[in-house]
Amino acid sequence: MIVFQDEPDAIFLAIVHEALTHARDVHLLRYRQGHRPTTAQRRELDESYLDLFPELAPFFTRRELARLIDRLLRASRDTQRRYQLTDYHWLVLYSCLQVFCDLHNDGATGAEDEVGPYEIEAIDFDAIVERFFFDTDFLMGPVLLAAGEVAPGQLGATRQAWKIAARLRPEAKDLRVVEVASSAESEGGRESVRRVPARGYVGPYPLRAREAGGEDE
Repeated sequence: MIVFQDEPDAIFLAIVHEALTHARDVHLLRYRQGHRPTTAQRRELDESYLDLFPELAPFFTRRELARLIDRLLRASRDTQRRYQLTDYHWLVLYSCLQVFCDLHNDGATGAEDEVGPYEIEAIDFDAIVERFFFDTDFLMGPVLLAAGEVAPGQLGATRQAWKIAARLRPEAKDLRVVEVASSAESEGGRESVRRVPARGYVGPYPLRAREAGGEDE
């Protein structure tokens, strides 16, 4: 499981998995396994990648991004371990979620309102970023660089956030998914998030507090 700012519920994890899978299978690879795209098909995929993910193209080729998404999916689906991401991972997750939420809300994913085992109306992308992302320093770009010149050494941004701001491609160590120990607090959080429905219609997401916790009668 990926470590988020707030303990993720099953609905959010379904959104994450669908967003990453959709980006990989529809936008990055598109063709069935074993198919060898023609030169024209590869060019079309590369152009589509640049159009849909312009913020990722400086850091990853299309194939590199597909492989990174595979790693994120494996980490997210691992129920036995917890993994800490770097800002390069968060940028990828942010971008995939943004594209998927826009398509879902426009009814353009080809799956109507279905997201994994759920039927979800609108997904509030800004709300899930605010709830589950620790920060969005990876989006600051030139603003972060300028702030660093004004107050050198005083900003809490990660090394990867600085590299992203400078538009530097990641090194291998920037893409390591690090396993972290589970805390008692996080274990307690897991108990609370199990109260969301296991499947079916859930309306818009994030759920309101009473919907997530169940109504008192």
